[in-house]
Amino acid sequence: MCNVAYTMYIVGLDAKGAMWKPVTLGPDETVLDARDILLRYGISRVVIAKNHKPLGIVTEKDIARFLYEQVPPRQLDEIRLDEVMSRSLVTVGEETDLRACAKVMLAKGVSSLVVVDGKKNLKGIFTKTDLTTAYVEYYAMEHRVREFMTKKVITVAPDEPVHSAIMLMIVNKISRIVVTRNGRLVGMITGRDLLPLGAMVERRQPWNVKKWQPFIPAGIKAAMLVSDVMTPNPVTTTADSDLADAGYIMLRNRISGLPVVDSKQAVAGIVTKTDVVKALASHA
Repeated sequence: MCNVAYTMYIVGLDAKGAMWKPVTLGPDETVLDARDILLRYGISRVVIAKNHKPLGIVTEKDIARFLYEQVPPRQLDEIRLDEVMSRSLVTVGEETDLRACAKVMLAKGVSSLVVVDGKKNLKGIFTKTDLTTAYVEYYAMEHRVREFMTKKVITVAPDEPVHSAIMLMIVNKISRIVVTRNGRLVGMITGRDLLPLGAMVERRQPWNVKKWQPFIPAGIKAAMLVSDVMTPNPVTTTADSDLADAGYIMLRNRISGLPVVDSKQAVAGIVTKTDVVKALASHA
């Protein structure tokens, strides 16, 4: 367990001792069900469970990748979640401390941990948001944004077609792209912004793995621009800001990343909840 007051934050309990209940779907429900749940509740992942046992997880990134990396062989309401869910669950017990969770997330390259009891029953889900909340509360003034931000930023222009942004996200394995005009920030696109476009995906011919290329529905490729789906004028931070303040801004606005800008609104980098997790894991 961690020392000082931080020990109260074990993954099974919140500050008031209440168990976090994840949103779940059954394995026989569909990709369309998952897409609709994520949009309805503004969440980024849903646990797939049966008889209180976690079987897998589906994230908004998984759905975006499914929609745009290949031609869907069937309509979304015909594809069961047990066909597309990630079965490689990373689980922790209810008594695991937060810094241990941070290290596990980074080592496994995941954004959430499934919390189980001694009988492997699903008790909750623990995410980077939870770790960011703890960092904001306990580590103010410990680090500056510049220490953990990513300086190399993938960008697109607002008048580029959406499929250019989608391809960049797929090829670079990223969840967000900064939109700039003449080097200055004008917007942001995330995987969640792309989820509504899934309604435009129709039944297609089977995907030919030998001729792989990212699949972009014709209507999206031909008609939609980055400016049509981006979030304009996103909230920002600066390189000299306290990392805990940046984390608080992410929590308050329910977002996972912030562009880092200079005094002229030129993009200097990007900082995400993953960077906050790295800062938390760096402490002894």
